[in-house]
Amino acid sequence: MVERIQTMYLNQRRFVSDASHELRTPLTTISGNAEFLKKIWIAYNKPPYLVDKNEIEISVEALNDIVDETNRMRRLVNDLLTLARADAGQQIKKDVFEIKPIVESVVRKAQLLPQSVHFKVEDLSVLENLYIAGDQEYLQHLLFIFLDNAFKFTLEGLVEFKSAKTADDILFTISDSGIGMAMNEIPQIFERFYRADSSRGDTPGTGLGLSIAQWILDEHKGNVEIVSSPNKGTTVALRLPVYKGKQYYS
Repeated sequence: MVERIQTMYLNQRRFVSDASHELRTPLTTISGNAEFLKKIWIAYNKPPYLVDKNEIEISVEALNDIVDETNRMRRLVNDLLTLARADAGQQIKKDVFEIKPIVESVVRKAQLLPQSVHFKVEDLSVLENLYIAGDQEYLQHLLFIFLDNAFKFTLEGLVEFKSAKTADDILFTISDSGIGMAMNEIPQIFERFYRADSSRGDTPGTGLGLSIAQWILDEHKGNVEIVSSPNKGTTVALRLPVYKGKQYYS
């Protein structure tokens, strides 16, 4: 018991330290750019009120940096809030609903993600009349996390989304032809703030998405299997249990 408490304490300290580090970077950028803009606009308010074209362009760049870093910090804070709720033992409230409209919504939104690859979606009719017990918003977020990762780490080629059903589960498979990763790194990718290597570290993100995905899966009694190879791509297989409380399953 003491050993477990010590481990939890150390993990919590590490999490707080990592979170502080991640928040410090956008705050520093925002503060620096805001201070720069303040100096420029103070100068503009003094005679002869001349506006230099270069300073205008630099001001616009500074404002863009502030907007980008603010959005990044907002995403990070939202992710931290989700994980804090998970750590506090919050359980996801579950309703029974048909899964097909949820998946269709995710696919439609995924098509709007920045991408330079072909997005192939297999026929979703296999999901008709399949129901699940869960939270619609969280399940959309779950699928979106893995699709977003597939696009972020695939510069050319294909991202493919497939659906299937078994006697007890709904299976979603997301495959890409991206940069992939070594198999020995896969167990660590669900750790908070973990970035697999330097090439993946250049890709924008909070490093918390997969930790949130794991919590959502756990809450829905689902599981994930990942197969990946450097420079050959990644395949993610998500399984969620079919709801059988009523005669919905066919």
